[in-house]
Amino acid sequence: MFEKRHRITLLFNANKAYDRQVVEGVGEYLQASQSEWDIFMEEDFRTRIENIREWLGDGVIADFDDPEIEQLLKDVQVPIVGVGGSYHRPEHYPPVHYIATDNYALVESAFLHLKEKGVHRFAFYGLPSSSGKRWAAEREHAFRELVAREKYRGVIYQGLETAPENWQHAQNRLSDWLQTLPPQTGIIAVTDARARHLLQVCEHLHIPVPEKLCVIGIDNEELTRYLSRVALSSVAQGTRQMGYQAAKLLHRLLDNENLPLQRVLVPPARVVE
Repeated sequence: MFEKRHRITLLFNANKAYDRQVVEGVGEYLQASQSEWDIFMEEDFRTRIENIREWLGDGVIADFDDPEIEQLLKDVQVPIVGVGGSYHRPEHYPPVHYIATDNYALVESAFLHLKEKGVHRFAFYGLPSSSGKRWAAEREHAFRELVAREKYRGVIYQGLETAPENWQHAQNRLSDWLQTLPPQTGIIAVTDARARHLLQVCEHLHIPVPEKLCVIGIDNEELTRYLSRVALSSVAQGTRQMGYQAAKLLHRLLDNENLPLQRVLVPPARVVE
């Protein structure tokens, strides 16, 4: 017979870099604390939410950037720690203990990095609202606030969601937008994947980066960086720290600590050049 151990469910798609690094942070806490937890994840590290409510174990750490997961865990009685993006409006946070990547600080780090490089014109390449990515909307909002606070004129282009059938059309529209920007504009891309779109278009248009346009992404996604011929600067999120803090908080809940609702903002780790 197994002795009684806490059974913990992790609801992340750990085939993605962001999720995987959060899970790695959970693992770092387990090793540091020597917690006796049995961890449940799908064998291919992907989340399948069908019937998951039937076995959530003793506690859950979950990706609350995924609206389906957030809805699924509504009214669940086991301790839950959500992990996701920060919100500028407190009422937008889910009603669970929550560890957040600080979206404002991510964009601010990118903005300050460009300023240090001598950039005084700024643009933002985001995602359309139809994508349903709430963190993308928060990063765009942060950009608007930053340029207004610093008295700069900021230009925003959300672009199109990309798929094989519209890839060339989306790149053509992105090309049209890039050609409207004055030289020495610094562009903050909402993700490294979107930053790679920019670098590809700049290459086709023979726009030298960073001599004429500067580009910085968010995520420090190594695979995306390998696919770019031009070196890409990127803001690395504190994803491992998020996972570590989520596991530490869940441990306190499992020990029956009576905690008020916790919201922890995790700053970026660094800017990678």
